Amino acid sequence: MLKKTLIAGMAFLMLSCGNQKKEESDSGAGNLIDNVSNLNKVAKSADKMEELSTKLKKLTPLTNDELKAAVPETIDGLKRKSFSAGGYAVTGLSTIEAEYGDDIKYVKVGIIDGAGDSGSAIISLMAMTLSMDKESESNGTVSKTVDVNGIRSITEETKSENSVSSSIKFLHKDRYSVSLDGTGYTLQELESFLKSVKLDELK
Repeated sequence: MLKKTLIAGMAFLMLSCGNQKKEESDSGAGNLIDNVSNLNKVAKSADKMEELSTKLKKLTPLTNDELKAAVPETIDGLKRKSFSAGGYAVTGLSTIEAEYGDDIKYVKVGIIDGAGDSGSAIISLMAMTLSMDKESESNGTVSKTVDVNGIRSITEETKSENSVSSSIKFLHKDRYSVSLDGTGYTLQELESFLKSVKLDELK
């Protein structure tokens, strides 16, 4: 059931994106080929994702203290100025978010534990997205699915004359969704902060 739902959802999203791009440019045929290729990749990985989801549902989400251990007081010289951790009773989702820097330039680190029913659904969808080869550019924003330090990741960077922002999203241990969002930092600079996040603390 999960396999069919994920494939159907991804197919709808990709075809929608393909139609939108076709209206914006004359490369509709090329976009369609890319979408078919990505859909094939999703179909091939669907069985693996269903197996992963079943495994994650049986796990117990981490406690606040366990999640907090992954976000140190400083990352690459930036001090942690805030954090928020906790599970959501209604959904059973366990997350943490920490912010480093000041009000002008800062980095946000977010972690979602994929254990349990809700968490497993998020991780499965993220894994499906990472299985596709995607690249786009619009209004100064470049989005790609690439390897960052050997880890399959979704990256985004937005540049203008007066500002820059970036983000990296990936899975850790096929269980945790990890995201870094930088305001005032390029994608290359954001990658350096990634090395300071204590992901080894996540069991």
